[in-house]
Amino acid sequence: MNFPKEKSDKSWLYTLLALIGEQFDHGDEICGAVVNIRGKQERISIWTKNASNEAAQVSIGRQWKEFLDYTNSIGFIIHEDAKKLDRNAKSAYTA
Repeated sequence: MNFPKEKSDKSWLYTLLALIGEQFDHGDEICGAVVNIRGKQERISIWTKNASNEAAQVSIGRQWKEFLDYTNSIGFIIHEDAKKLDRNAKSAYTA
């Protein structure tokens, strides 16, 4: 999820609370979360175990959006694609 500069604090807090509180139906698929602070925007990401489990990925994404009241679509980029440092890496799934 992308946010304007300095607007991710509340979403980061709610993401952590959802993870700690085991609120995700497929929480066993989640390995962690990270926030990246950049010059113009901030990004929160959730890392999952197995990108090939489409049902789990989409379920996690939908629940996450619901927890944060986030209305934009979010994409799932497979780690191998993200490692290539390709800014145009395509989302494997969208929620």
